[in-house]
Order: sequence, then structure tokens, then C-alpha cells
Amino acid sequence: MAVQTKRGGATGVWARWVIANSLAETVGLGSALGIGVVLFPYLQAPGVLAALTTAAAAILAGTLIEGAVVGTAQWFVLRRPLPDIRWRSWALATAVGAFIAWTAGMLPVTLLGADTEAGAGGAAEPSAAAVYGLAAAMGLLAGTILGTPQWLVLRRHVPRAALWIPANALAWAPGMVMAFVAADFLFSGSPGATIVLLAIATLAAIGAVVGAIHGLALVWLLRLARPLGPPVSLSAG
Repeated sequence: MAVQTKRGGATGVWARWVIANSLAETVGLGSALGIGVVLFPYLQAPGVLAALTTAAAAILAGTLIEGAVVGTAQWFVLRRPLPDIRWRSWALATAVGAFIAWTAGMLPVTLLGADTEAGAGGAAEPSAAAVYGLAAAMGLLAGTILGTPQWLVLRRHVPRAALWIPANALAWAPGMVMAFVAADFLFSGSPGATIVLLAIATLAAIGAVVGAIHGLALVWLLRLARPLGPPVSLSAG
């Protein structure tokens, strides 16, 4: 287990982590929401098979985006304090978590929508408080799912890495509420430059908030793994 620390280490790692997650989630969640806008009419089409096919396409896209974009951005920060961590391991763990989270989120909604489409009448819409409460609960679950495969990688490099799982859950509770707000920007109202800019700003804020929360846990874990005293150079003079 190798941990490298540099001047201004904790603050620098946390700041880079927040920026990396903000940029990555802007691209990742933005692409996922864009795909959702395109596929939404197909999810509402009658027939379970068509809905499941559309959901599978969305899950695959979400998995690839999360693994490639978010996993890579996070690894670029991790590789400095944790040089032994490998991009393939971290990106794969991120993609696996995304696949499970997307599957858990998409399939029940898709099946429910396909089953109730024909008979849905004038059911009352839930209140905003209920919607955002559900979003927070979904965030707790999604964060747990996303953090668990990453924990399997992180535990080889830092002690007490199990903290990473609840840290992700706590980070994604407000993050998912903000994601629901961003979805409202795209799915309601007429599209326009203002709506797109507001959605992008919200996505960047989601990544920053999520990164800021589990970034604190990352800094604490790195401090636990930090060797006592300054790093020693073994290179010959």
C-alpha cells in the first residue's frame, strides 16, 4: 500500500476531487438525461417487451457513461495519492455500480409504467415533498450501490475503506434530489437556451455537492493511510 502526500495535500486532493466530480457528472448525468429525453416516448409505448428493450438501452448507456467518464475523472485524482490504484479497476468498479444502480432504478419504473399505461386514469399526482423525499431515499440506495464496488477496490489501498459506502449514500441523497430538479428542467416546458443552461448548471452543482461530501471521506481515508513523516526519496543523488 503506497500513499504519496504532497504540500497542501488534503485540501488539494479535496478540491481536485470536487472539480473532477463536477465536470464528470455534468457530462455523465447530462448525457444520461439527454438519452432519457430521447427514449422517454418509447418507455411510454404499450408493450412490456418494447419498454424493457428501451430500458436496457438506457441502462447500457448509463453504465458506459458512468464507467468511462466518472470513473476516469475520479481515477485521475486518486492516482496521485494512491499510485498503486489502476484505472481499469476503478473504472470497472464504477461501471459495475452504475449498472446495478441503473437496473434497480429503471426496471421497476419501466415495468410499472408498462403495466399501468392502459388503465391509468386520473390518479392524483404526489406532492413535491413526497417526490423529493423519494428522491432522497433513492439517493441513499443508489449511493450505497455505487460505493460498494468502489470500496472493493479502495480497501486494498487504504484502511477502514468501508466508510466509502455510507459516504456515497450520504452524498447521493441530496445529489438525487438535485437530479430530479435537473430532470424537471428537461422534461417540462419548451426547450430553449435558458433551460439547457440551467440544467447544465444544476448538473455541475450535483457533481460538486456529491464530490464535496464523499471527498471529505476520501481525505480522511487518505490521512489514515498516510505514512508518518514526509515522503522519503530513494533516488540516488
